[in-house]
Amino acid sequence: MKRGLISHPLPWLVVLAVSIATQVAAQDKPDFSGHWVLESGSQSAADVPEALEVSQSLVRTNVYGQPMPPFFKDITVVRAFENGARSETYQIGVEGGTVSGGTAERADQPRSQYHYHVAWESETLVMEFGSYTGPAPESGQWTERREEWLLDPGGRLRVAITTRSSSAASSTVTQVYRRR
Repeated sequence: MKRGLISHPLPWLVVLAVSIATQVAAQDKPDFSGHWVLESGSQSAADVPEALEVSQSLVRTNVYGQPMPPFFKDITVVRAFENGARSETYQIGVEGGTVSGGTAERADQPRSQYHYHVAWESETLVMEFGSYTGPAPESGQWTERREEWLLDPGGRLRVAITTRSSSAASSTVTQVYRRR
């Protein structure tokens, strides 16, 4: 009697279990991938995107090709404005910065320092960006921007943006996007 694949369900069950476990581990953090349209927020403001196109890269293997717990490596966001689009990719779990301006010969010209940090805080993806001309963050002339991305219980994307600077009071706006 011939034995088909159905007569030995154990290998298929193992494959199914590993597949489900991998998907559950990948779902440890929300996937914001998709096309999002502004539902509520400051729709008239020129600096508020009318739509977002988001993709997150999921890594399942290490540099040697061996399986590992999946995680989101980066997020690419295309922001569509009235007058065009802007695309940016952020590495998740990375902190860094740059220094520009001023030289030893031009001590009167302040150096601008930029910093960024993108990381998960529980189920919220937090992106922080800032610049300053003093010796440390929030010194000299400075600006800070913090974006908090999360999915609400209805599956909508909520983006809370807090801006602060040395020349203006702190403000927070929340934009709500629905998946299209």
